[in-house]
Amino acid sequence: MSPVAPEGLAEPPADPEDWTDEQWLAWLEATDPGDDPGSRPRLAAWREHPVGSVLGAAMLGLHDAIYGRTDNEVAIVQEAGGDPPDDELHDLYLDPDHPERSEVVVRPPAKAGD
Repeated sequence: MSPVAPEGLAEPPADPEDWTDEQWLAWLEATDPGDDPGSRPRLAAWREHPVGSVLGAAMLGLHDAIYGRTDNEVAIVQEAGGDPPDDELHDLYLDPDHPERSEVVVRPPAKAGD
């Protein structure tokens, strides 16, 4: 084992078991870039600029105009076997020409003796 703690930006050993946990933590703290605003990638700064937002929206609109809108909505379909239970409990009357005239008639369940 190497008793020397890592200094500065030294590379870690080839065998990770050569360093103790304290040495690894010291190396990670030494190589951590921190929250320095100058160290951010240029793309992130460009994205926050108002011109970047307008340009991005224009590019998305151009994509929709050329390729059409994509439907990213997920549809979950589950098949069920057989008829619905207690089919006699309701009647459904749909009027495709006048949907407001559609109606559902709900009947109370029949008693076991009927």
